[in-house]
Amino acid sequence: MQMKLTFKIVLLMAVSVTLSAAVLAQELRRSGFLGIVATPLTDEARKQLGSGETGILVKSVVDGGSAKDVGIKANDIITQVNDHKVIDVGDFLQVVKTLRAGDVAKVSLLRGTERLSKEMSVKPRPFESAPDVETLYKAVSVNGSLRRVIVTKPKDNARHPAVLYINGVGCFSQESLDLSSTDTKLLYGLTRAGFVTMRVEKSGMGDSLGPPCLSPEVDMQSEIGGYIAGMRALKGYPFVDDGNVFLVGLSVGGVEAPLIAQQVPVRGLVVINTVAKSFMEYLNDTRRRQNLLRHTPYDELEGRLKLNERCNHRLLIELQTPEQLLKDIPDCADYIAYPAPYTFMQQWAALNLAEEWKKIDAPTLVVYGSSDYISTIADDPYLMEIINGFHSGRATLKAIPNMDHYMLKASSMEESMKRTAAAPIEFEPLVLESIKTWLQQQTKPSVSANR
Repeated sequence: MQMKLTFKIVLLMAVSVTLSAAVLAQELRRSGFLGIVATPLTDEARKQLGSGETGILVKSVVDGGSAKDVGIKANDIITQVNDHKVIDVGDFLQVVKTLRAGDVAKVSLLRGTERLSKEMSVKPRPFESAPDVETLYKAVSVNGSLRRVIVTKPKDNARHPAVLYINGVGCFSQESLDLSSTDTKLLYGLTRAGFVTMRVEKSGMGDSLGPPCLSPEVDMQSEIGGYIAGMRALKGYPFVDDGNVFLVGLSVGGVEAPLIAQQVPVRGLVVINTVAKSFMEYLNDTRRRQNLLRHTPYDELEGRLKLNERCNHRLLIELQTPEQLLKDIPDCADYIAYPAPYTFMQQWAALNLAEEWKKIDAPTLVVYGSSDYISTIADDPYLMEIINGFHSGRATLKAIPNMDHYMLKASSMEESMKRTAAAPIEFEPLVLESIKTWLQQQTKPSVSANR
């Protein structure tokens, strides 16, 4: 069936008409927490297994998890979880991700020459928390399935302005239990300044139910539907001043922000390190920039870009499936490997972003970091011009020196791109200060302190 590339989105109810938000949150069971740090099998560990047998090596067990309670230890080899034979670390993580608090899990393992079976009641994953902020775990209904929403609010009974946060492209949970992510540093910082914030977990991620995040049915329309449901719920909370609700979008969140605002009016929008031009133009610019930063020889670079254009024209413009495309051009594999479903990328490529922003008449802050190697810095002043061209004076541009795409400090694009997972990272506090100040300036006095 041909996919319809349309953004005529049906408004989604934030919660079922028959269920309160509290009931929804109770029905959405918490993800399970085994507390196993898994690592690939070593050569020595493989020798302990039978012919054709696979599994993972337990690197360590975490306090508070179910595994430690039943005596699973470091250097145990896990071969099976319930009826599923474990293949490798990725496979193990996918299996345990399906476990919910209260489930019973049976783990088969090898300890030296001894084969053991450990049965455990799965504990709930810990929750985010901060002593000076109230963190609430709620839920909204989206296309018949429940999505987790994580709300932070000041610890009082007053009504507050609020922010719906729209994250970047990809499939990941937005939780950060130790509050170390740049997202949580931004959002908890805004809450300490008096703002309620909300994150909406994507389909199949975190506690959220629904189709797997990378499945073709989880396209951009579907993702936006989740944010619309979240926004409608956010406006209905008794602790939110529904006349002062804002959208803050990072990366592709800035692409989705005007589409959400068309469906649910907002007081203003903030977009961070986002895209303003067509996706194909953005993709070509970005892949050229990144190859230059890697010092790719120019002839090789231009050859890659030529193949990139050929591959993505067929995927994104001619709307072929990856299977169709790779059957004809196997060399396209690396060029169409995206962190989101191909249907999501096709709908993004179909957008005329200037046309979408034309429909939004609301104050907008365009923020960008000078060390962002993922988005195109030239897009940000261009986006300000687009918005002000249609709605004079509505857009403001704010550059953050030495900030990268992830809101981290970086002295250059090259430093950001070469950063390894083990490298120390530091959140750029100027982005929080800039957004907080702008939001405070845009917040209108509340009409009434009571509902």
